[in-house]
Amino acid sequence: MLPRVGRKLVSRCWSAPPLIVAALSVAAQSACAYDDVWASGALTSDYRADTGREASAFDCRLEIDAGVGPLGVGVVYRAYQLSDPGYDPADIGASVSEIKRRYAELAHGALSARAGHFFSTFGHGLTLRSYEDVDLEHDTALDGLLAEARLGDVDVVGLSGVTTEPLSAVRDREHTVGGAQVRAPLLGWLTAGASAVRRSRLDRLEEGAVAEVDARFEESAFGVEMDAWAGPLTLTAEYARRSGENPADDLDSMNGHGFYGASTLELGRFTLFGEFKDYEDFDHYLVNPPTCVREHLWTLMNRATYEIDLDDERGFLVEGSTPLGESSHMTGGASEARLHDGTLSHWEMFTKLEHYLSDDVGTRLGASWSREYDRGKFVEHMIGAFDVDVELKSGDMAELSFEGQLVDDPATGEYEDYIAALTFYPGTGITFSVLVEATTSEASDRDVWSVAQVRALVQDDTEVTVSLGTERGGKKCSGGVCYVEPEFEGIRLKLATFF
Repeated sequence: MLPRVGRKLVSRCWSAPPLIVAALSVAAQSACAYDDVWASGALTSDYRADTGREASAFDCRLEIDAGVGPLGVGVVYRAYQLSDPGYDPADIGASVSEIKRRYAELAHGALSARAGHFFSTFGHGLTLRSYEDVDLEHDTALDGLLAEARLGDVDVVGLSGVTTEPLSAVRDREHTVGGAQVRAPLLGWLTAGASAVRRSRLDRLEEGAVAEVDARFEESAFGVEMDAWAGPLTLTAEYARRSGENPADDLDSMNGHGFYGASTLELGRFTLFGEFKDYEDFDHYLVNPPTCVREHLWTLMNRATYEIDLDDERGFLVEGSTPLGESSHMTGGASEARLHDGTLSHWEMFTKLEHYLSDDVGTRLGASWSREYDRGKFVEHMIGAFDVDVELKSGDMAELSFEGQLVDDPATGEYEDYIAALTFYPGTGITFSVLVEATTSEASDRDVWSVAQVRALVQDDTEVTVSLGTERGGKKCSGGVCYVEPEFEGIRLKLATFF
């Protein structure tokens, strides 16, 4: 049973259709017969005092999940407070203290239903993908009803929900979505699926009204998908069609399509992987298909990652990997993106070599060369990176990394960037690290940034991090979604605990 505070919080924040509330009430009463009661949660907080801006920000997130038998409930609370409304490092538009999400769900055998906020992905995300990436401030949770069932070997998903897309400080867009997906195995070597989604949007202003001809749009998306395997070869593909119109203007119609295909071939010790994409008039707030662009762990390579254009893009990625002897492994590949008229948008070549000098010393070498068309000009990046991990005689670990890049930007000229970092793991639950970044770019207000960090595991489930210094910031990308992290100077305190 939920504690008194939890019951009061849910009763204040929960709203759902009467039929759903009635069903969940019945389930809650029957759940009292179960002995398996559980609860878990997480608290993360981040306080930053920016001495350069003479401002501070506090970001706190509390997640609580609890269940009794087949019934589960959960809530996510976020407090985001700014000392100065003009200082907004998370770029969420305003100070917030709110119930960010809440849900109740019922699971019984092969059937489950969830009312409230949920995430869902159909196939590879061509017709629907709602998800959250906390680090990138990306959250497209739907608020409504999600039902899932397994009928023999057939998986069925149905959903209906609403989400709001912020467009500016005074304008947002409400998306209403309903859809279904069916997947089933066929012939023992093939899995096939189909999905259908109906979407509508409504633009809203904080004050005043948006003209109906500009505010509304209704559309449908239909997709088919397959996964097949034959010995060393695996194939996956998905195709979707999108069509829509503004009900207030029959002339304003749209027809688009999206295709994604991938294949992996295992030839003994050698693995070959390839992807192909083709997207036209396909951009939507709840669509996030594969990008066919390599994601990198190194900071400078990640900043140079290309952002996909779902309205006009086709391209590919090919990559091969193989061991070199008993202590080395090599990966290399290339990717390209073009407009449908053939104009080049982006290309990249990449390679990585992992080598163990001994049982105590491991190294990684990486390099990439990319060129991206950005606002009427091509920007070229040549990047090299090196990591070495060393296990000391004391049993402690140390890691040294170095990155460098040469950038040719017609707007700012040619310049260089460097990052060096040293991390020490004493083995007592404490981590010490120092990072220094430098640039020769004349467009930058600063030449050098440096930050020292101490991370301590004070308990098995609680971690505290203190950072002091300056951070350059820059683009962070994951799964085709990018977020620009602002530059920072001052002190940061982070707390993460799980219970």
